[in-house]
Amino acid sequence: MNHILTYLKGMLMGIADLVPGVSGGTIALITGIYERLINAIASANLDTLKRLLKGNIGQAWRQIDGWFLLAVFAGILTSIFLFASLLKMLFTEHPVPTWSFFFGLIIASALLLLKKNWVNKPLIGLFLLLGIALGYVLSTQSLGYLPTGSLGILLAGMIAISAMILPGISGSLILILLGKYQTVLTAVHERDWLTLMIFAAGCIIGLMVFSRILKWLLKHHHHATLYSLVGLMLGTLFKVWPWKALESNISPMTHPDPQWLLSLLLMATASVLVWLLFKLDKK
Repeated sequence: MNHILTYLKGMLMGIADLVPGVSGGTIALITGIYERLINAIASANLDTLKRLLKGNIGQAWRQIDGWFLLAVFAGILTSIFLFASLLKMLFTEHPVPTWSFFFGLIIASALLLLKKNWVNKPLIGLFLLLGIALGYVLSTQSLGYLPTGSLGILLAGMIAISAMILPGISGSLILILLGKYQTVLTAVHERDWLTLMIFAAGCIIGLMVFSRILKWLLKHHHHATLYSLVGLMLGTLFKVWPWKALESNISPMTHPDPQWLLSLLLMATASVLVWLLFKLDKK
C-alpha cells in the first residue's frame, strides 16, 4: 500500500512537471516525500556501483531506497505519457481556469509549508525573500538558448532536472527559457526514443550532482533551505498568473473573459486539495 501511495504521489509530481511554472518538487514537499527523495537520489554513489559490480544487488537496492525511487519515477513517467496531450489542450482551450487552479495550488502550498516549518527568526525570513527574488528572476528572464542537436538536449536535461526537484521552479519553465520545451514535448508525442534517452541521460547526471548539494543544505541548514524553497514557489506566481494578454500579465478587470466564478472556484478547490494532502501526510 505504501508503494501504491508513493506511485500516486509520483503521478502528481509528473503532472506538475508538465506545467510551465509548477514544480514536481512542490508536490513532493506537499506530500511529505521531498527529503526522502533527495536522500535516496544522493545515495547513489561509487559505493553503490561497487556493490553492483560485486553482485550485491540487494544491498545496493536498499542503499538507494530502490522501491521508493521506482514507485516515484514510475508515477512521474506515467503522468508524462498520459497527461501531456490533455494539459496541452487545457492550456490552449481553457487557459484562465487551468492557470487559476495551479495559482491556488502554489499559494496554498507555500502558506501551509511556512506554517508547518515556522521559526521566529528574522534572519531566516531573509532566505524567504531571497527565494522569492530568485524565483521571480528564473521565471521571467530568458536563460539563453542551448546548442542544437544531442549536446543541447543533454545540457537541457541536466539543467531542467535540477529545477524539477526544486519546489517552485518548474522543469518545463526552465526548458521554455532554454528554448527546448517544444523539442522535448514533441519527442514525447512522437515517441522519439533517441532524443528522450539523451534527455534522460542529462537528467541522471544533473540529479546525481544537484541532489548531493540539496542533501547537504537540508542537513546543515534545514530551515534556511526550506524557507528559500518556499520563496522560490512564491517567486514563480508571476508566471502562473491566470489573466494574460499576449503573454503579459493583466488585471482580471481588463481581461475580455475573466471567468471570475470558475477561476475562484478552482483556486479554492486547489487549496482544499493541498490542505487534504497535508492532513494525509500528518497521518
